[in-house]
Amino acid sequence: MGVKRGTFGLGKFISALLKKDIEGENSNPKKKPEYIEKNNFTLFLKKNSKYLLSGVMFLLLFYFYILGRERYSVRSDVVVRRAGSQKTEFSLNSLLGGGNISSLEDARYLKTYLQSPQVLDDLEKKFDFTEAYKKKGFDLLAGLGKDPTRETKYRFFMKQISVQLDEISGVIRINTLAFDPEIAFYFNNFLIEQAEKFVNELNQNVNKELLKFAKSQVELSAARVNDSSEKLIKFKEKTKIINLEQEAAAKSSFISALESQLINLKVELASLKMQFIDLEAPEIKEVEYQINQLNDLINKEKLLLVNPEKQNLNQKLLKINKFENDLAFNQNLYQSALTAEESTRIDSLQQQRFMAILSKPLLPEQEWKYWRHKGFFTSIVSLLVGYALTKFVLGMADSHRR
Repeated sequence: MGVKRGTFGLGKFISALLKKDIEGENSNPKKKPEYIEKNNFTLFLKKNSKYLLSGVMFLLLFYFYILGRERYSVRSDVVVRRAGSQKTEFSLNSLLGGGNISSLEDARYLKTYLQSPQVLDDLEKKFDFTEAYKKKGFDLLAGLGKDPTRETKYRFFMKQISVQLDEISGVIRINTLAFDPEIAFYFNNFLIEQAEKFVNELNQNVNKELLKFAKSQVELSAARVNDSSEKLIKFKEKTKIINLEQEAAAKSSFISALESQLINLKVELASLKMQFIDLEAPEIKEVEYQINQLNDLINKEKLLLVNPEKQNLNQKLLKINKFENDLAFNQNLYQSALTAEESTRIDSLQQQRFMAILSKPLLPEQEWKYWRHKGFFTSIVSLLVGYALTKFVLGMADSHRR
C-alpha cells in the first residue's frame, strides 16, 4: 500500500507540471518552443542534404582535378651491401633475406638518416627549399606558407619524400615529390648523393676506429718493449757484466774444479796416514795445510756467489732473468699486436660497405595524378561516412524528441 501511495503521488506531481507547461504555451502563442526550431533545422538538412552533398562533392572534384597544383614524382631504388662474406645464420630471416643480416641493418640506418633533419639542412645549403615549395597560384592548400618555422618545413619535407625498405631483399625505394619536374628529379638525385655520402662516412668512421685501436695497441706494446730493453741494458751497465749466466757458470765450474782437487787431496791424505805411523810427519802436515787452504778458497768463492755485499751472482742472475723474461713477453705481445693490426686492416677491407643504384631516377614528363585520385576518393569516402553518421544522429535525436 505504501508503494502505491508513493507512485500515485509522483503521478500527480508530473501531471501538475505538464498542465502548467501547457497553460504557459497557450498563454504565449507567439513564442515557439526550442525543439520546434531545432526540428525545422533538421527538416532543412533532410530536404537539402542531397544538394549540400552534391555541392561538397563538386568542390572536391573542382579542387583535386582543376584547381590543385600539378605534382611530379621521381623514383629510384638503391641497395647497401658489404664486400666481405658474412657467416651464414640458419634462420627464417636469413633464408628469406639471403643471409645478409648486417647489410639489412645498414639499410635501416640509411633509411633513418635520409628522413632526418640533417638531410634537410644539407639540402637547404644547395638550393632554396622554401622558395621551391612555396604556395603559388589559386591553390592555397599546397605548398609552404610565408616564413615557415623549422618544424613546419621539416614536416612538409617528410611529406615530399618516401623512403621504403624491403625487409626481405634490402632494397630501398626513394620517392620524391615536387611541383616542378626538374626539382623532383634534382631532389631524388640529392638523396642518392646523401646516401652514398652516408655509406662512405660509415666506412671511414668504422675503419678509422678499428685501425686506431689496433694501432694504439701496437704503440703500447712497442713502448713496453723499449722500457724492458732499457731496464735490461741499465742493469748490465750497472753490474758491468756482459753475460751473467756465463760468468756464473764459470764461477760454478771453478768451484767444482776446486772441490775436485780437494777430494784428491783428501784421498792423498788418507793414503799418507796409512803409510806413516807418526801423524805429525811433514808430509801429512803439508797435505793437511793444502786441504785447509783449499777449503778456505772454496768457501770464499761460494760466498762471493751469494753475499749481497760481494758479487751476489745468484740475485743478479734472478734479476737479469726477470728482465729478460719481461722483454721476451713484451716482444711476443708486440708481435701479436702487429698481427692483430694487419688482421684488422684486412677485415676492415672485407667489411667495406658499398651502395649500388638499381634504378636511376628519371626526369618526369607527365604529372603524377595518383595524388588527385587518392585525395578525391578518400575525401568522398570520408564525406559519405560523415553524412551517414550525421543522418543517423539527427534521426536518433528526432526520435527522442517525438
